[in-house]
Amino acid sequence: MTEKKGILAVSFGTTHDAAREESIEAIERQWTQIFSEYTVRRAFTSGIVRRKLSERGILVQSVSEALRQFEEDGYTHVWVQPTHFIPGEEYDRLKAEALGFKDRFTFLKIGEPLLVQEEDYDTVVTIMKKQNPVSDDEACIFMGHGTYHEANRVYEKIEKRLEKESGRRYFMATVEGIPSIEDILEQLKAEKSVRRLRLVPFMLVAGEHARNDMAGEEAESWKSICGSRGYEVSCVLHGMGFYEEIRELYVQKCRKCLSGIFYGVSVGPGAGGNLTLDAAKCIRECDVLAVPRTGEQHTIALSIVQKANVQIGEMFGETARDYLRLSKKETVYLDFLMTRDAQKREAVYRKMSEELGGYLAAGKNVGMIVLGDVSVYATVSYLAGPLKRSGYEVTLLPGVNSFCASAAALGRSLTEMSKPLHIIPAGYDGTEESLRLPGSKVLMKSGKNLPETKRLLKDMGLYRQASMVKDCGMETQELCWSLDEDTERNSYFTTILVSDHTKE
Repeated sequence: MTEKKGILAVSFGTTHDAAREESIEAIERQWTQIFSEYTVRRAFTSGIVRRKLSERGILVQSVSEALRQFEEDGYTHVWVQPTHFIPGEEYDRLKAEALGFKDRFTFLKIGEPLLVQEEDYDTVVTIMKKQNPVSDDEACIFMGHGTYHEANRVYEKIEKRLEKESGRRYFMATVEGIPSIEDILEQLKAEKSVRRLRLVPFMLVAGEHARNDMAGEEAESWKSICGSRGYEVSCVLHGMGFYEEIRELYVQKCRKCLSGIFYGVSVGPGAGGNLTLDAAKCIRECDVLAVPRTGEQHTIALSIVQKANVQIGEMFGETARDYLRLSKKETVYLDFLMTRDAQKREAVYRKMSEELGGYLAAGKNVGMIVLGDVSVYATVSYLAGPLKRSGYEVTLLPGVNSFCASAAALGRSLTEMSKPLHIIPAGYDGTEESLRLPGSKVLMKSGKNLPETKRLLKDMGLYRQASMVKDCGMETQELCWSLDEDTERNSYFTTILVSDHTKE
């Protein structure tokens, strides 16, 4: 079947034609031009705005109406990208409405609002300050909508960022949340040099709130309230969508929505039974499986996933055979270098990131499977960082790590009550100092350093407190409750557990 791809640009909406044209329509025009292989259509979430526009002969669809139209027109893939500022009540309703159509398309994805990630706040604040420079006797107050939804924390976070300024001249207030205009005016009492105030919409469009609540002539408008306190007041009647740099952020948000997601998927140690439900679901649904490989043949993470696939089939019968869809999966092998040469490693990571970025840019979800847990000495971290900096969405799925699985295999606890636990890479600088810390220790990557590690433990009087597991969960697993039981077989996957004293 031929793919038909569409983007639904969803805004709250406005009845002011000029405000709509300079912000909402400007963003939509950019999306249409840049993402030319997609059909861009519009929806407004405000029923009141749609009704008022309809009375003037301007028809704008709701999210449901627009998605139904996409379906009737034979579109198979639809991306719903909002121009909303915060993940608040309007965005929650948008998501719920759009998700009701998920089964009607081959693919449907919902993008995120402007202010979600921590770096979003910093970027937007920097842009708005740049667009609104103030003189020595002037302060700028941004007007946000505000909400009783938990998402009001977005405005509070921005105000906290502005509070850190020295010689402060920028403030954040909201119409229907906190901080309020009265809160900011109270703070301004301490700024004796400020005689003039500039009021600026911190909203996509300069609509009813900007023109009435902010700049209106009524006594309760912000302009009138500030004027009554003796300030000379000026008002900016451009929404944030008027600024090219803000529109570029919306281009980035749309590109992120259209791109695939990079998943770091924990598969646990050894046998496939440690694969979590979240990991199984992700592997089943992702388009591309990225498989770490060393020596052009060792793909242990893949073998664990393959075992899990067989186990699922054995548990649930014929209908669950190849539940993870491994036979239909596009597989990319990632050949990691086992070297301490930082330059060589970085070159390999850069090449891998570029390769996976190509799949993500094409809208494909990539799942990189890693041994143990993605947060503990996992290769996924070397790729997740560069991909995230390139603007791709990155999600990490936790799993069972090797030292927890090793402790369970030995039937012992790693620590108890308020005693600390230290994770130490054996053989690296600082190992001896780390072993002197109070609490239990885990020595990872102990394989090739095992003889030296044993000698160090003896010298420090910790040898009798140590136990060891090699190849946890694998067919070659060895359990050594005492280091004296060691077979001397070398294994990269060797974990030593050092208890706090001798209590077990």
